[in-house]
This record gives sequence, structure tokens and C-alpha cells, in this order.
Amino acid sequence: MLNYELLTDAVDRAASIATSKFPAHHDVRDVRQTLWVWIMENKNTVSELVSKSEGSDQLLVDLMTKAALSYLKEEDAATYGYDEEDVFTYSVDLIKRILEVVFKHEDWQSLSQAIGDGLPRQRSEPATAGDNLASYADVSRAVSGLSDEHYNLILWRYKYELTWNQVGDELGITRQAAQQRHETALKALQRALGQGSLADLRGGYDGRSEPQGNASMQARVERDYEG
Repeated sequence: MLNYELLTDAVDRAASIATSKFPAHHDVRDVRQTLWVWIMENKNTVSELVSKSEGSDQLLVDLMTKAALSYLKEEDAATYGYDEEDVFTYSVDLIKRILEVVFKHEDWQSLSQAIGDGLPRQRSEPATAGDNLASYADVSRAVSGLSDEHYNLILWRYKYELTWNQVGDELGITRQAAQQRHETALKALQRALGQGSLADLRGGYDGRSEPQGNASMQARVERDYEG
């Protein structure tokens, strides 16, 4: 006989874990319902796990989380009209929009833990690489992998909001040269971000760029980063 008290706890934990990795429009109640269906479809496996003692509850949660993530990926793909072969890229314009938000976001310090205290680097400090998570974290961590010159340009412009003349003064160059170096820094950041599979995003599709072949997606991307 199934232990429904134990299963309810496992369902709640797995649904919470999986849903937290996706955009907020996914309803955790739908995920729980999907997991109960999964339990009925895999009753023998679940019963065997529940009958075991130490460690079985965590293994059950892990299996349920995997099932919940699979469900959420399918739902997210259906909602936003992409499939597993679609890829996302960051346009320079989108990178600019994200940078304007990232350095003003109240959670910037938590986003930037991997890249230090948010101050311009000394030239002797090494660059650190970051992994790809949600869009803000993607960009803030990719900034950390830039050369010192590009890193400082991004911070001066987007964190400290220096004018082009002020950036030029910092570098000992003209206003126009400062703008050109800024564009070069953005291109370097774009290369660092690269491409990835939409289906493999941590939170499903979350407004990074349009998938190939879906012209309507860019409008939603732009709306996501307005304001």
C-alpha cells in the first residue's frame, strides 16, 4: 500500500523545486497534479522505493523532480511556440537592455557574488568565468569573463552611468573613441554569451531571444525588458 503522507510531502517538495526553476506563470498546483498522475503510472516503482528505508525518500523526490521538469519544459515550449531544436542568441540591443536593468536591480549584489564587489578591476586581477542561468545572471556573470578594459567600460557606463566624455577621460581618449570601445565591449560580451538550446534553459523560455523560425517571439522579448 502506498504511503500517501510520505508521497504528499515528496510531491510538494518536487513540485516546488521544479516550479522555482521556471517563470512564475507556471502553476505549482498543475505540477502537483501531474506528479500524482506520474505516481499512478509508475505505481510499482514508487511502491518499491517507499518500502525501502534510508535514502528512499530523497531518491523519490529526485525522480519526481525530473518528471516535473520534463512536464514544465513541454508546457513552456507549447506556451511560447518553440521546440528542442530551437536556439537562443543575445542581440546587442537586448544585451544593452539587460545591462541597464542588471546594474539597477535590487538583487545585483546577489547576482554579482561570482564577480566581486562591482568595482572596476585592477589590471593584475584575473578574469573569472560564469555559468549560464537566467538572463540577468547570464549577462552579469558573462561580464566577469571580459578583459579588464571591457569589464571597466561596462561598469563605467551601466553601473556608474558615466557620460561618454567621462569614460573618455578615464581612458585618456576622445568621446568618439570611448563609444567605439564600448561597442567593442558589447560585441565581446555577445560572443561570451554564445548560443544555447531553448529547451535546455533553466527556466524554459524566459525572454532571452527569439527561437529560429519564430518571428513573433522578438516582440515578447522586447516587452520583457521594457522599463
